[in-house]
Amino acid sequence: MQIKRLRITGFKSFVDPADLRIEPGLTGVVGPNGCGKSNLLEALRWTMGEVSAKSLRGAGMDDVIFAGTATRPPRDFAEVSILAEIAGDEREIVRRIERGAGSAYRIDGRDVRAKDVGLLFADAATGAHSPALVSQGRIGAVIAAKPADRRAMLEDAAGIAGLHVRRKDAEGKLRATEANLAKLDEIISDQDARAATLKRQARAAQRYRLLSAQIRVAEARTLFAHWRDAATASDAAKAEATTADTHVRAATDAERSAATDQHRAIEAVATARAAALAARDQAGDLAHQLATLKTEKTSVARRVADLAAARARIADDRAREGSLASDAAAALAALADEARTLDTAIADATAARPDLDVALAEAERAARDAEVSLAQALATQARDAAEVRVATAALAAARSRADRTDRDAAQIAAALRTLGDPAPLAADREAAAEARRDATAAADAARHAITRADTDEAAAVTSRDTAETAYATARADLAAIDSEMAALTKATRHSGRDRLLDHVSASAGYERALAAALGDDLDTGLDAWAGAAPHADDPAAPDNTTPLAAYIDAPPALARRLAQVFAIDTDEGQALAVGQRIVTRDGTLRRWDGFTATGTGAAAAERLVRRNRLGALEAERPTAAAALDRAEQARAAIDHQIAETRRQSQTARAALHRAETAARDAARNEDRAAAALERLAAQRADLDVRAHRIADDVADAHAERARAEAAMAAVPDGSANARLVATLQYDAERGRTAVAQVRADRTTLDRGIATHRERLSAAQADTRSWHARAGEAARRIADMDTRESALSVDLAAIADRPAHLDRDIATLDDAHRDARAAADALLATERAAEATARAADDAHRAATEALAVAREARAGAIARVENHEARRLDLGKLSGERFQCPAPVLPERLGFAVADVRAPTEESATHDRLATDRERIGPVNLVAETELAALEDASRGNAVERDELGQAVSRLRGSIGTLNREGRQRLLAAFEAVNGHLQRLFATLFGGGSAHLELVDSDDPLEAGLEIMVQPPGKRLQSLTLLSGGEQALTAVALIFGLFLTNPAPICVLDEVDAPLDDANIERFCDLLDRMARDTDTRYLVVTHNAVTMSRMHRLFGVTMIERGISRLVSVDLQVATGLIATG
Repeated sequence: MQIKRLRITGFKSFVDPADLRIEPGLTGVVGPNGCGKSNLLEALRWTMGEVSAKSLRGAGMDDVIFAGTATRPPRDFAEVSILAEIAGDEREIVRRIERGAGSAYRIDGRDVRAKDVGLLFADAATGAHSPALVSQGRIGAVIAAKPADRRAMLEDAAGIAGLHVRRKDAEGKLRATEANLAKLDEIISDQDARAATLKRQARAAQRYRLLSAQIRVAEARTLFAHWRDAATASDAAKAEATTADTHVRAATDAERSAATDQHRAIEAVATARAAALAARDQAGDLAHQLATLKTEKTSVARRVADLAAARARIADDRAREGSLASDAAAALAALADEARTLDTAIADATAARPDLDVALAEAERAARDAEVSLAQALATQARDAAEVRVATAALAAARSRADRTDRDAAQIAAALRTLGDPAPLAADREAAAEARRDATAAADAARHAITRADTDEAAAVTSRDTAETAYATARADLAAIDSEMAALTKATRHSGRDRLLDHVSASAGYERALAAALGDDLDTGLDAWAGAAPHADDPAAPDNTTPLAAYIDAPPALARRLAQVFAIDTDEGQALAVGQRIVTRDGTLRRWDGFTATGTGAAAAERLVRRNRLGALEAERPTAAAALDRAEQARAAIDHQIAETRRQSQTARAALHRAETAARDAARNEDRAAAALERLAAQRADLDVRAHRIADDVADAHAERARAEAAMAAVPDGSANARLVATLQYDAERGRTAVAQVRADRTTLDRGIATHRERLSAAQADTRSWHARAGEAARRIADMDTRESALSVDLAAIADRPAHLDRDIATLDDAHRDARAAADALLATERAAEATARAADDAHRAATEALAVAREARAGAIARVENHEARRLDLGKLSGERFQCPAPVLPERLGFAVADVRAPTEESATHDRLATDRERIGPVNLVAETELAALEDASRGNAVERDELGQAVSRLRGSIGTLNREGRQRLLAAFEAVNGHLQRLFATLFGGGSAHLELVDSDDPLEAGLEIMVQPPGKRLQSLTLLSGGEQALTAVALIFGLFLTNPAPICVLDEVDAPLDDANIERFCDLLDRMARDTDTRYLVVTHNAVTMSRMHRLFGVTMIERGISRLVSVDLQVATGLIATG
């Protein structure tokens, strides 16, 4: 990957689009503090996938969007793109953020995940956290970092950041896969339990369907039997209805004839009764007229007398004017007498009226009683006829029920005799139960075996993980030893000339003492030493010292030299003889002449240390190789154990499957035998219950038949009631005649009372007149004359009236006698007509009763026809609803023979028995077979998935192990490479000295920390943290560049790295940059304030802030500018 351009829009202070072209070589970025230089590095890191707003100097990720200034509004988005060349193709990586909506990534215009972008840069040995992106404070962070944090830098240099990401993904997938595997095991267990339940439900459903099919056929047979009986009964009822209709027609003709005779008799009675009534009315009218004439005659005679008396009185009054009062009194007395007579007559008539009313009420009551008695008698007659019909129907129903119960009892007894013996079924059930128990025990044993095998396999897998870890550790240890030996062998290889250094060796810890003792003499050849043996007069050893020769393996030529060199832990200032030297184990030298030196022969000491280390490693390697062999053998043994446990688990699972199959078959046989026993017991119990019930029904039916026969015998014949009806009809007619006579008498009395009241009114008027005359004499006399004249006129008018009335009375008396005789004759005729009418009524009643009986018989037959037809139609409709075909087609549709269809009761009993058997099954899951098939398919899929998940777990564990091994190998290789680069760069930057890296705190390279041990020129070896600030900064730069050179990134950004360096170190730093730019393809982006560093850049970009808060880029190509100056 080669990064060519960084384009920024709306990112922090870069509100306007700005392009930062990153060319090969050194690109410098300069500008005053706060102008936005570091924003360029942050934009680069943000585009590579940085997710920490804090590392971008913000409180939230939206803070990277331009926030606005006093003159520029804030932006709603920020976008940064990187143009990079990958494998010869240019690709553009874009990250865009909108305020409040989050970030989005695109590669070549296609939306991708942040993870994809991170992996893309990680595979190119760069990224948001790449050690090649050195931001401000990074030098201090490296110095202050803990060893474990420094190891992360080493991991980046080793290029295993992607491995870490993949290992983390693999571990997440492993956890998810193991969780899925556990869930799948639970699902499989649940499915096994559900499968057992569904199998039982499927057996019940199969039995339910079989019984349902049988019930359907039995229902069809029963329906057909009922339809057949209904059709037969309908035909019989139709024939009976036809016969009954013939009888009705005959009875109708007889009734019509009797009705005609009755009508004629009634008309004759009515005619005779009307004639008799008319005669009686005529006689009554004549009698009334006669009485009226007689009364009128009496009134006229009295009126004549009154008129004569009035004339006489008027005459007397006129004659006796003086005696007017007495005359008035006499007149008033006479009128009073007349009024009293009239009052008496009225009172007598009024007194006679209640008697007539009582007589009329009594006559009407008697007539009503006769009518009520007649109606009651007729009702009793109809009730008796109805009771006869009811008793007849009840007797027929009782006889039919008794016959039916007798047949049902016989059928139940026959069914009880045909029931089988339950003993064989019980034996079958016990055998099946024993087989089921054996199979269950075998299944339990197989499950225990599976559990043991799974437990052993899990333990073996755990052991394999431990063995795998041990194998990887042993292999890593051996690889580390081999790698270190190779490095040490290369470092300790002879340079090609003979040197004394190659012929001497020191015990561990005395390498620096030997180097200090011999110093530059170690670079001389061995042939330069002629050799000198120790003399007896050589100086003795100082106090508390040991000759260095005791710790040195050297040629004999060095014996006398080494005999005068003494080793000591701490120099205590002992006196030395001429030629003697004291050296400490840390390389401090003091000669007899007072010369002291520290750190001399450091390179020789380092070579001696490496040779000792190489020897130690050569001694350790066989042990490490043996440990690797043992770990490999242990892993192979565990693999064999895992295979064996899996084979045992498969064998146990096969045994479990066979045992479960046998258990299911045995349970099925046991259920079948138990169901047969239950069915037999239920049939027997049902038949017993039905037998007891039918016995009670038989007794009840026979008792009911006896009661119906007794009731039929107790029904009256009705002849006495018929005679009573005839007598009551005569009495009712006689009562009606009496009522008519009393009503006529009452009418005559009312007329007489009205006449008397008229006369009383006239007398009262005369009385008032006499009183008036008595008060007014003069007027009375005039009135008398007037009255006399009027009386004369009145007397003249009625003078002949009595004679006329006598003649009229005589005539009316003769007519009355004749009318009375005619009425008596007509009454006799009426009585004869009534007798004829009663005979006609009896005949008509008999005909009506015969017609009613015939009609009732016909109605019953028609009702039975309609009932049977309706029943047949209902059965046909029911057949259509239940079986989608007419009832006659049922045998053909459902496949049974018509001749085999028994009576409806037998077919119904079969249907009820099958329905009872089906009901005893209980709730049924009719889709159990479908669910079981789906469940078995799911179980097979789950088994395959479980195997796949197991293989995936194994693969993931293997992948994690492989990633760990590869990570260790690459980390160790990177460690060696970084260590080598660090030593070289440290010597370059410091002009000497040495530095190296150490892995501390853990034997596992992936868990160990990284410590930096340095020895600046003229100083002792020490940790980084003990150096001065400048030395720490240079060492950190050396480490960063060492990391970078180990795994070169496509871009290296150095943000004010040169800030803590002085001018001399700046020159070394810039020289190192020039050399690295020539030796690598990395493009360098250097942010600096140092003029020396600026002058060494190939091109410069200036970041300015002409407008406050707004950053802009300007660029200068220094090489082109230098060329122009040279040519100018």
